[in-house]
Amino acid sequence: MSNTNNDSFEIVSKEILEISSSLRWIAIADSEGHLLNITRREGLDLLMNREENEEYALNAIARHKSRIKFEDKLGKLIYSLGKYEKLARIVTPINNKYYILLTMDVEEPHIDSIMTEQIIPKIKDNINYFE
Repeated sequence: MSNTNNDSFEIVSKEILEISSSLRWIAIADSEGHLLNITRREGLDLLMNREENEEYALNAIARHKSRIKFEDKLGKLIYSLGKYEKLARIVTPINNKYYILLTMDVEEPHIDSIMTEQIIPKIKDNINYFE
């Protein structure tokens, strides 16, 4: 992984974080679940450490890969959402090599519109960073 990619990932992550004050944490992971970049809201106390987040990423990506066989019937996954008592966790595949994982405040009522109208377009605008 080159520094250029890491710098680009950091730029994209920071731009996504600025979209909504309800965004807590953003990570870019490769297809093996390795966290390549992590950005978090200023002053945020994390609920899980890096090792736990990497394990979560690995499991989330594995779940996504297990569902690929249904794409011809269901279409491609746009994002998956897990809503927990303390936060919402979202995984969105960028391409076959990269994923964005993020957390939002559980009280956020507009998760879908933030994802579909702001975050996913931001990823598409910066897709050249992920090729």
